[in-house]
Amino acid sequence: QGLWNTRLALNRFGIPTILVWGRWFSPLLPKKKQLHIVVGRTIVLPKIENPTKEEVSKWHNKYIAELRRIYDDHKENAYGPEKAKEIKLEVW
Repeated sequence: QGLWNTRLALNRFGIPTILVWGRWFSPLLPKKKQLHIVVGRTIVLPKIENPTKEEVSKWHNKYIAELRRIYDDHKENAYGPEKAKEIKLEVW
């Protein structure tokens, strides 16, 4: 985490700001663990000047629902069929 101003500025231009960090503090050497990356559907949010708590809750719930859908659709690929049955997604 960090460099928020830079990350948000790049994000405005559609450039994702992900820092990949590998073995021995080197970004070029990958870690030995398998990494699964999935991308969900775009959630188009309206611009609300002064949102109420209910509006924030509504859009947050849509976001969490999409996270759960992505997780449920891909957990077998990441964990295998047996472990996928017992593992749960934790959302705080």
